[in-house]
Amino acid sequence: MTILVAIANDSVSPAVIDTAVRLADGLDEELYVVHLVDENTADGTAMQLRDEMRARFRDATVVATVAIEHVGRSAMRSGTRIGNELLELAADVDVQHIVMGHEPKGLAGRLREGDAAVAVIDAANVPVTIVPEGPADV
Repeated sequence: MTILVAIANDSVSPAVIDTAVRLADGLDEELYVVHLVDENTADGTAMQLRDEMRARFRDATVVATVAIEHVGRSAMRSGTRIGNELLELAADVDVQHIVMGHEPKGLAGRLREGDAAVAVIDAANVPVTIVPEGPADV
């Protein structure tokens, strides 16, 4: 089985990766690290993030596959759409756990964009670990 790890180009992703590696070590599982992109974010930055993650895992103690997955078009809010895409991906891969980050958006942001973490927690059939945004000086 595999641990699905959702990353973004944000301040939470390093902590998400660290948490996922510790889980994979403890459970003796592999990681599937994914960065979800849509047509607006499928650019060189996404490929650079993918390449950085591949380099990060080159000498790691756990086996990790790093990929970019494209988010399908939908009328849903972006956060909700990403959460649903993660759940679909988890169903396609033999996933036993999901690890993802969460950056607070405030009420207006949640109403405008939705919340990927909430969408995953509400509908996942496997355990979900949410890594919160930490203090800036950590």
